[in-house]
Amino acid sequence: MNAIPYSIIRRGQPGGRTPGVAGGGDQKYYAFVKRDRVISLREIIEEITAMSTLTKGDALNAVENFLDLIPKYVRKGHIVNLGQLGTFRINLSSKGSEKPEQVSIFSIKGTKVLYTQSEEMKRELAQLKFTRASDAFDNLDVEPNEEAA
Repeated sequence: MNAIPYSIIRRGQPGGRTPGVAGGGDQKYYAFVKRDRVISLREIIEEITAMSTLTKGDALNAVENFLDLIPKYVRKGHIVNLGQLGTFRINLSSKGSEKPEQVSIFSIKGTKVLYTQSEEMKRELAQLKFTRASDAFDNLDVEPNEEAA
C-alpha cells in the first residue's frame, strides 16, 4: 500500500474565536492530506468497463441510476447501506424546547446527510500509512481548499 502524502498548515485552533484567524485561537501547525487530484465519474466508469463485461454506456447508465437512488431513499428517511463502503442517512438539527408540545417543524434548523464508514472501511483506514510531502513546509499560511480537493 502506498503512503498518503501530507503537508503542514498553520491555522488557529479549532473552536477559537479570534477575529480574522481561521479557526480562531492560538496559531498551531496541523497535518492535512495532500490530495493529488479529483477522480472524475468518467474515469470511474472507464475502470468499471475495464473490470467487467459492461459497455461504457451500460456502466454509465447503472452508476447514474445508482446515484439517483441514494438521495431518493435518504429523502424518505431510509438508511442507505452501501456494504463495505458504509451507510448514508439524513440527520437534522433543531432548537431545544422546554416542553415536547413546543417542538414542531419550525424547531428544525437544518438537515444534512451523515456518512458512517463500515467496519471493513474502518479496518482499511486503520492500515493507512502517511509520509510527509517534499513541499510540506510551503504555503504554511494558506488554508487547504477542501472543495477543490
